[in-house]
Amino acid sequence: MENLSVDLETFSSVNLGKCGVYKYAESDDFEILLFGYSVDGSEVKVVDLAQGETIPEVVLSALTDETVTKWAFNAQFERVCLSRYLRDKGINVNPGQTVKSEGLFLNPSSWHCTMIWSATLGLPMSLESVGAVLGLDKQKLTEGKNLIKYFCLPCNPTKVNGGRTRNKYFHDKEKWELFKSYNKRDVEVEMSIQEKLSRFPVPDFLWQEFYLDQTINDRGIEIDSLFVDSAIKLDQEVKTHLVSEIKHVTGLENPNSVLQMRSWLKKHGLEMESLGKKEVAKELKTVGKELAEVLRLRQQLAKSSVKKYTVMKNAACMDYRERGMFRFYGANRTGRFAGRLVQLQNLPQNHFPDLAEARSLVKQGNVEALEMLYEDIPDTLSQLIRTAFIPRTGFKFIVADFSAIEARVLAWLAGEKWRMRVFAEGKDIYCSSASQMFGVPVEKHGVNGHLRQKGKIAELACIAEGELVLTDEGLVPIEEVTTKQKVWDGENWVNHNGVVFKGVKEVIEYEGLRATPDHLVWVKGKPKPIRFIESAICKTHLIQTGDGRRTIRLGENHKCRETLESKAKPLLCIDTMRRVRKRSMAGLKQSKVGQIKRVSSLLAAETNTNMVRKAAKCCETAMHQSKRSKLQKLWCKRDKVVLPFCFRSRLVDFTRGRQCAKRLGIRSDKYKRQLRKRKYPLCSKNSQSKQQAERYPNTVGATILAIRKIGSYKNAIERNGQRRNHIKSKYSCRTTQKKLAFNRSKARVYDIRNAGPNHRFTVSGKLVHNCGYGGAVGALKAMGALDMGLHEDGLQQLVNDWRSANPHIVSLWWDVDRAVKQCVREHVSVRTHNIVFTYKSGFLIIELPSKRCLYYVKPRVEENKYGGESVTYEGVGSTKKWERLESYGPKFVENITQAIARDILIYAMQTLKEYRIVAHVHDEAIIETDKNVSVQSVCELMGRTPPWAEGLVLRADGYECEFYKKD
Repeated sequence: MENLSVDLETFSSVNLGKCGVYKYAESDDFEILLFGYSVDGSEVKVVDLAQGETIPEVVLSALTDETVTKWAFNAQFERVCLSRYLRDKGINVNPGQTVKSEGLFLNPSSWHCTMIWSATLGLPMSLESVGAVLGLDKQKLTEGKNLIKYFCLPCNPTKVNGGRTRNKYFHDKEKWELFKSYNKRDVEVEMSIQEKLSRFPVPDFLWQEFYLDQTINDRGIEIDSLFVDSAIKLDQEVKTHLVSEIKHVTGLENPNSVLQMRSWLKKHGLEMESLGKKEVAKELKTVGKELAEVLRLRQQLAKSSVKKYTVMKNAACMDYRERGMFRFYGANRTGRFAGRLVQLQNLPQNHFPDLAEARSLVKQGNVEALEMLYEDIPDTLSQLIRTAFIPRTGFKFIVADFSAIEARVLAWLAGEKWRMRVFAEGKDIYCSSASQMFGVPVEKHGVNGHLRQKGKIAELACIAEGELVLTDEGLVPIEEVTTKQKVWDGENWVNHNGVVFKGVKEVIEYEGLRATPDHLVWVKGKPKPIRFIESAICKTHLIQTGDGRRTIRLGENHKCRETLESKAKPLLCIDTMRRVRKRSMAGLKQSKVGQIKRVSSLLAAETNTNMVRKAAKCCETAMHQSKRSKLQKLWCKRDKVVLPFCFRSRLVDFTRGRQCAKRLGIRSDKYKRQLRKRKYPLCSKNSQSKQQAERYPNTVGATILAIRKIGSYKNAIERNGQRRNHIKSKYSCRTTQKKLAFNRSKARVYDIRNAGPNHRFTVSGKLVHNCGYGGAVGALKAMGALDMGLHEDGLQQLVNDWRSANPHIVSLWWDVDRAVKQCVREHVSVRTHNIVFTYKSGFLIIELPSKRCLYYVKPRVEENKYGGESVTYEGVGSTKKWERLESYGPKFVENITQAIARDILIYAMQTLKEYRIVAHVHDEAIIETDKNVSVQSVCELMGRTPPWAEGLVLRADGYECEFYKKD
């Protein structure tokens, strides 16, 4: 026997999702119900353990035989559950392990996981989804969820079921037989996946990394159970007291109710859309004493991070160790780890100078001392969550992490040499950045020390996206704008210093513009730009300086109403009219010779020109007088936009302007127009419309009118602007703000540097500051630049200086973008910056310097919503569904950088594996070790550069502690 494929169906009263498989399998009532298996790809067999059948001895022996490879989908579950089953049978599951607590589980080195295999190829991490994506002949049975709920979970006792708390095989034998078929099918699907993926095997070094991950999960990390119990009890007492106190002050029945609390605040003159942490903190600075006290109490009551103590207690095993907190390849586009259960990656920071004293008071349950020393007990408990993790008796923690690992990797990939020198010399990156930007020496507490803060802010905030920018060559997606193209600043075509990507940020949409909330835009009636979110909330109109591919000059419109009306006529046609010719009329054959009436009175030409002659080959026709009303002047205050339409054409519905139903009797021109000077009448009598009686136009709501832009967009554009600027009511603004908050999404943002003397350009027809969508200035503000002493006028220059100092990083983004697109288009191998891009069998494969590969499923180069090109591929999106996703150069660089940083962490953990790693967080390793081991020795090992990363300078810093904390 070489390979054994297995799948289990089990029962336990412990909640698997909340407590994890290690605690699940420890339960007294844990039981394996069905054992499905296949030996070396043979027919799948199911052992009905619930009815007394036994696993064949040869299969039982194979489970502990490390020469036999065991396969399962989510192999950790099968391995841990079978470890409990074998221990109950008196079998030593891991005889080579000397530490008792780590010898409880089967050695992971002989286990392979089909789920991990799928993840390494960018596929979903669920059996059902993988089967669907791969189009397997045999799919996972859809009845499985109901069967698992019936047989594998406890049930509520009722009169109907005789008061039982569990369903067994004899309670529904028909379902049980179907359950066995379900178990068999799961093994078949797993084997089909293995066969389907056989052309892309997992490299052996990746399996070695998987074994290390499983070993760390098996080992776990101990919690201080007395401290956790005290924290939970203390939290309950404090919250009971807080509820009572808020009730006394406000009279509310349920102070936890957001609606009740907001209603009470409104009655007392404070209207809040949200009671979130940031919103409450902002109001605390301005409100009166009574309201401030209520808000502080409500803030303490709403503290949610303390719930992690309950998670710790629920997931802790009998030996008080938390196990299974890490998911290998949890982020399958980079291969980074994902957190489970307590989620070490998302713990609050600690800021107390003496954590030991604070946790000692909590452990004692000393409420009075805590209130006297720390005031806010929920916040104190939140900051102490990390300290719940402790080393076992006689050992200590050494916490070591990389210094600026992603910044180092990015500089190494891009070849930004000055940054690499800074890291190599151990200098302050913020001082060096400021020195590079301003061309003067900068020392932290010495010469030009005041510039360090600017360097720090620029390092943290200067990285950006966009839509269609109006250039002298037409509309161009912002990411494709070049320095050869000029941009329109509302008055002139101006030069600029190029586009810089600034990351993926949250954006909102208003009046056709998508930008980050704090981006600066020009609005009507304001001499200076304001934040985009303010304009959207108050419904102030953005200044329009572009119409499709045309420029619009700032200032009053100099054109007369007649000119505007004639230009507007064709734009108002929201639907194609029946019997209007689609082909050119130039070659139309005329059947009769007739006299052109009234032309001579319009054009008094003496010569026999082509347009004016007594006889011509055309049909006789008479000029008509328009019976329609003139188009009213747009944007008049307190006026409606009045447009003519006919109910015998398509119906124009006020709420469904683009879904009008067709009616009989549609005519080519409902209201006759005057024959313009020097226009030739080409229509025939037969197709001439009958004269209609004079009709008065009906009113069409401007907000639902679809207007087609000439020579610009193929699709109709909905007009979403208002008629005028005015101060909205508070209620209206709050409603708008709520909608904007709900409709936020994330998009990539860019920056155009130095767009003319006015620092602005036109995008999506609107005038914006040249900090680009959410841009640098807005980002610097969001980072607190103004609070740190910088002046707003100098922020843009700060951004420009940083970008000028890091040109190779900008080049890296677009080198990767071009390489990916060439690879996907031409199916060729492309190499850039020590990264290889390959297309094979429907995968875009990115080979990293470590030789690990990132996979993107079914890539294509397609037109994006900005009119440019992006690479799309299939993957699990933010909605947790399998869908087509979009990417681009800077995003690929982000994935590559994070993936390389992950490989460096893995290399370091493999170097340190003899030191008993119990946990890891991002770029940090937590080691439980003997008291004689020094921090220096651990950091020296961790800081070693992998052989495949020549030239990359790494540095690890660390500290030792008696409980986990952030130094």
